[in-house]
Amino acid sequence: MINVSGHDLFRGGQKIGYIQNNDIFSHDGKKVGFVDGSHVFNRDGHKLAYLEGDYIYHTQDSQKIRIEDNHQHVSGGAISDTQRAAVRVLLGD
Repeated sequence: MINVSGHDLFRGGQKIGYIQNNDIFSHDGKKVGFVDGSHVFNRDGHKLAYLEGDYIYHTQDSQKIRIEDNHQHVSGGAISDTQRAAVRVLLGD
């Protein structure tokens, strides 16, 4: 589970990254991806996931996650559902 505190991202009390505007960074300051509208991209600009209706869809396979369920994996903070999805896709759950 990932906890959002302000713009910082924590797992088990350890900082694993942070959010700056629509960009997601690892703990060491390397950009791992970004969000644009309802889409999640890796740092190279390849679309990894998108939000549609009540679900997050992965572009690599047929996996989908309910947006509401994702709030249990990426909790806290005042970030958008797309940013929350990006955190889970890019940094794991």
